[in-house]
Amino acid sequence: MSQDKNELAITPVKSLILKFALPSVIAFLVNSLYSIIDQIFVGNYAGYKANAATSIIFPVFMFSMAVASCISEGGVAYFSLQLGAGHKKISEKIFGNVLRLLIIFPIFITVFSYIFLDEMLVFFGATEEIIPLAKDYAKIIFLGGPFSLLGMGLNSFIRADGSPRYAMSSMLVGAILNLILDPIFISVFGWGVKGAAWATVIGETASFIVSVLYLPKFRALKVKLSSLKFSLPIVKKIILYGTSNFFISVAITFVIIVYNNSLNKYGSETIYGSTIPLSAYALTAKVNQIFMSFMIGIGISLQPIVGYNYGARNYARVKETFIYCLRIAVGIGLLFSIVLQIFPHFFVRLFGEGNELYYKFADMSFRIIFSAQMFTAFAIIISNFFRAIGKPLYSILSAGSRFTIFFIPIIYIVPKFLGLKGVLLSTPICEVLSAGFSIWLMHGEMKKLNRLIKNEEKRKGSL
Repeated sequence: MSQDKNELAITPVKSLILKFALPSVIAFLVNSLYSIIDQIFVGNYAGYKANAATSIIFPVFMFSMAVASCISEGGVAYFSLQLGAGHKKISEKIFGNVLRLLIIFPIFITVFSYIFLDEMLVFFGATEEIIPLAKDYAKIIFLGGPFSLLGMGLNSFIRADGSPRYAMSSMLVGAILNLILDPIFISVFGWGVKGAAWATVIGETASFIVSVLYLPKFRALKVKLSSLKFSLPIVKKIILYGTSNFFISVAITFVIIVYNNSLNKYGSETIYGSTIPLSAYALTAKVNQIFMSFMIGIGISLQPIVGYNYGARNYARVKETFIYCLRIAVGIGLLFSIVLQIFPHFFVRLFGEGNELYYKFADMSFRIIFSAQMFTAFAIIISNFFRAIGKPLYSILSAGSRFTIFFIPIIYIVPKFLGLKGVLLSTPICEVLSAGFSIWLMHGEMKKLNRLIKNEEKRKGSL
């Protein structure tokens, strides 16, 4: 595939983004459906306490995703830049090393989680009444971890290979299977949270198998055993490029843990108690996965286009891609906020029954937490842009600022004055502040990009 004929370099940007973004968004929406479907069936058949139980291990899931995302997205960013520069053999070695890493680390995480499950549940803020249910769910769900994470990594490269529809289809197979098995395992067989876990594991394994079947079909590279040879310099680059994803995901894990413990603490001082705030927050986390599916899907679709063209010195296309993706993401964020301000109760009721106190707090949680989603778009899209052009530090600063620089002081200060409501308000406050910080970072980069565009035009004009 010669450089001048690659669709990433010649197809109109808007058409290219649509081709990559739409399947990517659908794929991530489908992936989100695993836990959302579980939550809906569990909530309707076992109550809101079961919702809290299935969500309390979410930090483990997020940390696992952090490792896999660091490896896969870091690998794809490095892969796209090398492919755009015409270094095909290096690109093949990058893919091989990503596969090796995605086999080793998920297995290690699974074993560790089994050994320290009890300690982790307490650390994550689980109350005594939900720990038994959480353990039943976690022991099964951990089995699917290695398949899920390796499948996710393969999907990233399938998209970068120019086949986002296949990547979407592989995830769709698993989600549909999960949707079919959930009611059978939970209600018909009466397995409860265990049934939800088994449905998820089987679905994730099916998606993994479909992704593996794509290996002989790769166009941009040849999958060879020699490519699997460990290369420390390549691994270092993969991890460097993926550090932003890892840092962000770990930061999110930290946020969830702090959030759960803060809700537990301040909730116990109110009429709501601790379990209702934890259950309501579990629902907002699930609905936020839907929103993040759009943001991550758009951000990831940006990466191969920006990475390839940056490596090929097509800087005008780089700028056009970034601006178009940012406009789409901000528009979706604004729409999402409006819908959840008007119809929070619809989403709350979707996840099962509860008492009046539960509904009152859950509705309030949705309105406050989702009041600033349009600002979230800035940090995510700008972060993905920096990673795509090989600047992981700026990527970390852009997306990670809301979880570290701003979140840590806000979550400890605001609730001291506003109590439980202050815990909820910490989310939109962080989103607004981090958006401003990301725009400030991007301002300097945009100036540099404009200079590169002018220099490249002069260079081409002199040929």
